[in-house]
Amino acid sequence: MMLFKNKISVIFLCFLLISCQGNKPSEKTENSNFKREIEQGLVLYNATLEQSNSDGQILWRLSTKKATYTQDKKSAILENLTGNLFDKGKIILQVSAKKGEIKNDGKEIYLSGEIIAFDTRNKAEFKGQELMWKPEEHFMIMAGDKGIKANHTKLIASAKEAKYNTKDQIVELSKNIIANTKNPPLQLKTEHLYWKIPENKIIGNNLLEMVRYEDKFVTDKLKTNQVEVDLNTNIAILNGNIEYQSLKPPLQGATTRIIWNYGDRTMESNQATRLFQPEDDVTLTANIVKFNLEENQVYLHEGIYGQAVKNEVEIYADNLVWNLDNKEINAEGNVYYKQINPDFNLKGIKAIGKLQDKSMKVEGNQENPVTTLIYPKEQ
Repeated sequence: MMLFKNKISVIFLCFLLISCQGNKPSEKTENSNFKREIEQGLVLYNATLEQSNSDGQILWRLSTKKATYTQDKKSAILENLTGNLFDKGKIILQVSAKKGEIKNDGKEIYLSGEIIAFDTRNKAEFKGQELMWKPEEHFMIMAGDKGIKANHTKLIASAKEAKYNTKDQIVELSKNIIANTKNPPLQLKTEHLYWKIPENKIIGNNLLEMVRYEDKFVTDKLKTNQVEVDLNTNIAILNGNIEYQSLKPPLQGATTRIIWNYGDRTMESNQATRLFQPEDDVTLTANIVKFNLEENQVYLHEGIYGQAVKNEVEIYADNLVWNLDNKEINAEGNVYYKQINPDFNLKGIKAIGKLQDKSMKVEGNQENPVTTLIYPKEQ
């Protein structure tokens, strides 16, 4: 039997036939019910349906407990179904659902109720309540009031909607997105996200919050406008208005670009960066910043300016190392130190000490001795 303009072949696994033999009341009742269904459209039980393209290549195959066709044979309602999506003769996607509907001569498939879609190539699994599937256009859309869930060896994600390009294996997630990497644990929250499954990359271009965990405790928080996360290397490249916060040790930062290895908690930025240590009210800025929060060391280069606001202390230098454990700084190159009460300035080539304690030692050499400038208070 050929249906949908000779594009779909129907394989009967068990086409229910009602025998007309005999005059038993139960047989008459079943026969009359079957005739009423036939008047509404062709009804098949335990059937397998197939769809091929113009070149004869199979696009999909669906097995269903019950298929009810419209009288024009252009649409069908399916119940309790499982199926496969093919590409060049190979299964690429396996689906199951409580209900389904075939439309537009088999070019569109709609599924609903306890949907599971599994990609056999990359092992990504999607669960949801509503699905639209266009095999010839290589995409499906999943949605629903309860949202969708995606599970993969590298990532677990939930969202209100997901659009999946089955050819390129790219997922576009939208609305109320929560994505969690598995190892190491990193959580992303945003409203729009691309997930390139073959490359194991996540790309976000909306306001996005990132939280890093260690032993179920939060270690770092970031906000940004753009991010690309490589799930293979555990490296995130952030751009835009970036806000950073480390909980242990306490440290805050702001910049426009960061390369973050969230696996070992190292960061670097070649853009103007401001770091703030809230406990001692110490701020340091520089054009190049690298830090390793596993070792609690921050390395600053070019255009360095530091201050401890409460103690009215300032420092300038070419290079500086900030130890977040003992809160000591070690500055080198064109060091200029200034403090108030007592008021004086120091110039040298090195400085070591703590801004928050006004305990700075400035050093020089024979060629560049330390210069001290003391300013008397105005009368």
